[in-house]
Amino acid sequence: MKHTNRYAGEREVSLMGIRFFRGEKIRYEHEYRQIREIVRIISREFQKEPVYVLTNVLVANGQLDCVLLTRSGPLILELKAFSGEIHGIENGGWEVITSDGPIQLPNLFLQARNQRQDVIDRLIPIFREQLPHIPGNNLRKMSSWLYFCKGSSYPDNQIDLRRVKWFRVVTADNLLESMRFIDSGYTLRLQDMDAIVEGLHLEEYQFESGRPIPSRPVSAAKGFRLSRGTVAALAIILLLIGVLALMYLVPGARVAVMSTFSGIGAGLSGLVQERGGELIKSNSGPADAQDAMIYLNRIRIVEGLAPVPNDERAFGLALSRSADMAAFRYLDYTNPETGSSAQSLKEQFGIPANRTVVETAYGQWNGYTYGIEQHAVDAWVSDEGNRNRLLAPYSGGSIACTQGYCSFIGILDHGVTESMPEGVEENATVQENVTVQES
Repeated sequence: MKHTNRYAGEREVSLMGIRFFRGEKIRYEHEYRQIREIVRIISREFQKEPVYVLTNVLVANGQLDCVLLTRSGPLILELKAFSGEIHGIENGGWEVITSDGPIQLPNLFLQARNQRQDVIDRLIPIFREQLPHIPGNNLRKMSSWLYFCKGSSYPDNQIDLRRVKWFRVVTADNLLESMRFIDSGYTLRLQDMDAIVEGLHLEEYQFESGRPIPSRPVSAAKGFRLSRGTVAALAIILLLIGVLALMYLVPGARVAVMSTFSGIGAGLSGLVQERGGELIKSNSGPADAQDAMIYLNRIRIVEGLAPVPNDERAFGLALSRSADMAAFRYLDYTNPETGSSAQSLKEQFGIPANRTVVETAYGQWNGYTYGIEQHAVDAWVSDEGNRNRLLAPYSGGSIACTQGYCSFIGILDHGVTESMPEGVEENATVQENVTVQES
């Protein structure tokens, strides 16, 4: 049985010249999804041009969700997780008319203006020192836009965008079209983008995994220089020459050197045996489950829901269920050969018979990878049915993965014969985030 992750293609967002930098880690799922959407859009347009994506950048009066550095200069994007008809002008509050009714918002024009001014103030000294070829007054042409969910609209006859040229309300539908008409009056070179990132003290990272990327070495002055690999090779050669000379010139040194290398070899062998199991992981540990539940609870808190405690019993059951799916190569809530399920196994892990367990499953083709637990959460919350299951009022829960299979187990305090919360099924169909194909 072959399993394909529906979001595998989205892991290719870090294409061509796109690099990611951050002030702080992305905390909210909607920000992550909207930034991923933006990157997928711009990767098609800027295939031969460098683009730096800056996220969660701290400035004087708050935090910037996203800043794009392109050849046309910086573009600030304030991310809004709403979809509907947007109403608001320079003064007063704003409103989004959604399918569920109107949502009142603070003055978003004022927010965009303040963010723009904060960035201008922060960039002025950087431009003076590192980018003197760009006139400082051109920073006043910097754009600061609001980015809403796809399908949103900002009707005409509100803010006069012909006069307020730095402000726009955009979505995935018109982002590229709007970016084509940015006129900053200058062109950012690659070294200019590097100077801005360095001046803001941002950390480069891998977008999908969240892992930091080590700083790239600063280019030295032109002229003859040896690479680090060549220097290391020369150092090793000189060391070996010195050891050989010592062995042949100093009486008794040969025995001492051989004894030293023998001791080092024995020590390394013991270290590899002791730590080898930690170097290659095939399943989640308790710390991975704890991190995944923290990530899930951030989403729940944003939705106004109470966090779910990480439950050791649920972790044991989730790990058993993911291991069972990996061993029998299936993705379902019931083993097609043995008939075992989370409900039938729960008492073995200390969960009382009068408690209901709800499971959600996830699979990816490339086995256990770093951060798979959070990738599973992202896939689940993107689907309405799975999202309802993750946002139910559980008294405890946990997430565990084995190889490429993941299981979320939530514990409900009511019994199995009582009605389930709306939108939650004890054994739902296989999630849409995974495509199952028979080989």
